[in-house]
Amino acid sequence: METENSQRFTIKLIYLLKRFMDDWNEKKLCRVHYPGFNHAHLPVFMSIGQNGISNNELAEKLNVTKQATSKIIKELEEINMVRSEKSAADARSVILHYTPDGEKYYHYIKTQIYQLEDQYKKLVGAKNYEIAIDVLLKLVEFHEKQSCLPA
Repeated sequence: METENSQRFTIKLIYLLKRFMDDWNEKKLCRVHYPGFNHAHLPVFMSIGQNGISNNELAEKLNVTKQATSKIIKELEEINMVRSEKSAADARSVILHYTPDGEKYYHYIKTQIYQLEDQYKKLVGAKNYEIAIDVLLKLVEFHEKQSCLPA
């Protein structure tokens, strides 16, 4: 008879890691300088990048609906992190950019993330950390492919 080791259940580990990451995000990133910025904003905000991006590209990049990104973009505009401007290439399209405050905050967040990654690398070793990232990327790719299959 196989003994259950609940410490190694993937779903439990992912749940715990997500919970700890959300807590870290709230303490280290979201409430520090901009009280209106929350962890739901983080993936959208960081995906805009320094060159800007359209809402369609952003939604595709995050594998979410355009409506979902539009809601978060509106909230980010309200707290002066992001601005929208008409695309020079396509007048029907809007390109999202950081405001000066958003640009500063983007760099602050990147620094905090790099520091956390350095802590992880010290904990498990750089090679193991890179292996873990590769494994997570493969798991995400697996689920992305599964979500494209007909029900």
